[in-house]
Amino acid sequence: MGTRFGDMTAEIPKGFIKAGDKPMIIGSVETLLASGIKRIIIGTGFKKELYEDLAREYPGIECVFSPVYDSTNSMYTLWNCRQAIGEEDFLVLESDLVFEKKAIVELLLDHHSNSMLCADVTKFQDSYFLEYNHNLELVNCSVNKNDLNVCGEMVGIHKLSNSFYKELCSYYSGIVEAKPKMGYEFALLHLAQTFEPIHVLKIPDLVWYEIDDSDDLVFAEKNIIVKLKD
Repeated sequence: MGTRFGDMTAEIPKGFIKAGDKPMIIGSVETLLASGIKRIIIGTGFKKELYEDLAREYPGIECVFSPVYDSTNSMYTLWNCRQAIGEEDFLVLESDLVFEKKAIVELLLDHHSNSMLCADVTKFQDSYFLEYNHNLELVNCSVNKNDLNVCGEMVGIHKLSNSFYKELCSYYSGIVEAKPKMGYEFALLHLAQTFEPIHVLKIPDLVWYEIDDSDDLVFAEKNIIVKLKD
């Protein structure tokens, strides 16, 4: 619902906040299409009709609504899309990102079945720190950098195989009632530790930013958006 944006998200979901000259979700959709992606599934909740309007503008978009969006979190949204995803491998993107096309292209070219995009630590707040081993496999993630040996920051863009996703959904189905507000990154970490490794694809100097509130937006427009236009 983007409550940290205050009045800015009173009538629009967070993804529709403009970063530069366009809403974040439009920037993501256009970058995906430019990278050869032909099908885009959006898990919707608050003000779902705006995403449904977007789907009419871009025929490749399909929306999956969650009526319990205000009492759940990102893992529930990902799990709720399981019928739409079906048997396909796919990319996962968060809706509040600005990023260069290279992020998508290099993730698609990466030969690993399951990859988590990582960059140098750039955020001044609300970072998800990553730790990986000598094989570049995910070991830990946390919002507290003192919990791990920080190797980089999670971007919020991933590649998942369908077999991994099905195992992820099976795991979450058993705990969904107990943990409706689980963040998907912690479910990914659990599967990486118990089922199949997740490769960490680190792109140094990647131009990107996650925009969680108005302070992030000011920072991104001053320091990041201008680089995306170069």
